[in-house]
Amino acid sequence: MERIIPITDLQTRAKKYVDQVREAGEPLVITRRGRAAAVLMDYDQYEGLRETGDELSYPDWRTRLARARKEFSKGKFVTLDAYRRRRSGTPPSTPSGAR
Repeated sequence: MERIIPITDLQTRAKKYVDQVREAGEPLVITRRGRAAAVLMDYDQYEGLRETGDELSYPDWRTRLARARKEFSKGKFVTLDAYRRRRSGTPPSTPSGAR
């Protein structure tokens, strides 16, 4: 169920609502004069939404998605944590006792 609050509540309790959005992972609709004016959402979700929009902007997105699904079904994928480590240049963690 969509959560909706007036902007005056956000002005007086911003930290509370930011914490709720981050913990619950559910966006919050902010209204002004009874009409939807903005959305407060967790940054990781926002980032994912933008990346999805970027992917869908390619004319061949359906072909790319089909290829990705096929590769995934064959076990050819990288976990999100591994991808982030690779992008940030952080070396992969090694099991305890390994060198």
